[in-house]
Amino acid sequence: MHLAKLTNCPWRILRSVVRRESHPYQIFQIRKRSGGNRLICAPHSILMRAQRWIHDKILLSPGALARLSSASSAYAPGCSIISNAKRHVGAKWMVKLDIKDFFESVSERQVYHVFKDLGYPSLLSFELARMCTRVAPARANGTLRPREYKWRWTNTARVAAAPHADIRDLGHLPQGAPSSGMLANLAFAPQDREIEKIAEEYGGEYSRYADDIVISLGEVTKVDCERILSRVARVVTLAGYRVNHTKTRVYGPGSRKIVTGLVVNDNVPRLTRQYKDDLSLCLYHIGRHGLLSHMAVRHSVKPLGYLNHIVGKILFAHSVEPAFGRRCMMELRSAMSSHRELYSMIDELELRRGGEAEFESLHADIF
Repeated sequence: MHLAKLTNCPWRILRSVVRRESHPYQIFQIRKRSGGNRLICAPHSILMRAQRWIHDKILLSPGALARLSSASSAYAPGCSIISNAKRHVGAKWMVKLDIKDFFESVSERQVYHVFKDLGYPSLLSFELARMCTRVAPARANGTLRPREYKWRWTNTARVAAAPHADIRDLGHLPQGAPSSGMLANLAFAPQDREIEKIAEEYGGEYSRYADDIVISLGEVTKVDCERILSRVARVVTLAGYRVNHTKTRVYGPGSRKIVTGLVVNDNVPRLTRQYKDDLSLCLYHIGRHGLLSHMAVRHSVKPLGYLNHIVGKILFAHSVEPAFGRRCMMELRSAMSSHRELYSMIDELELRRGGEAEFESLHADIF
């Protein structure tokens, strides 16, 4: 009841979530850039409000942040794709490993222990874990999840006194909930520290951006890198996670090295050639054929939404390579000059986005 007041959420709804009497998520898939689909579980508005409160007041508290590994580069304040990539610029060797189904691999049991380790009582930790997880009776491909140790409550009587003692199936972190990122980081913190020690043995730099593990190294051999990869994979699998072998490899001197989508071969991160070419080609077609004609080819039906997408890509480009970003925004302005009504939407978009201080100076200079 107290938590319901703090989160401004109806107590009966939170109770139904804890007891698994409702399934307040919208489930859909989005296509991955690397191929395949990603399952998104977006909580309904009331549950999202509770999860956001848990994220802001508990998971971003000084005590919780102190438990994070310094190698964890996603979801925490001050972390970004760019800051993660900067840690690996100029590396001679690089070991990359990807964790398969990262969020779905974090069980309700692990989430319970995250809250318990932060000092919350057993029952409250159990209820918080219930609010931040969902039960998936089957995987995305339709196969049942194996009843491994971490997917069952074995101490139900202790952590879940009545009326919750009859609930034994465990949930997992839903990708799409505001609390999932930090909870996944905190659950993986012990493994972060183990992997960090392995990297330090070879004078390497370790970071993890969500499911993307990277160790950059200097004067080592390929045998050293393969040994590191084997040891890191063992740490990951022993903790109950699965390695995505299609995205796991060793990069040597002279090979192009990409970290969180940015090229890190030089002393500063840079955009990939494909990213720049795709954006430039898009702007070219808008200028040549008009926005609406280009949208028809891309099967997009909402001008404002598509402009938001383009401006977002330019904003990201500017944060990595300012000169290229400025040039792209000037091209967009020129291309939209014959679409005055839609062109004015760019200003509206930036007002809606909010908090994009870096773009504000760019916007002022160009417009």
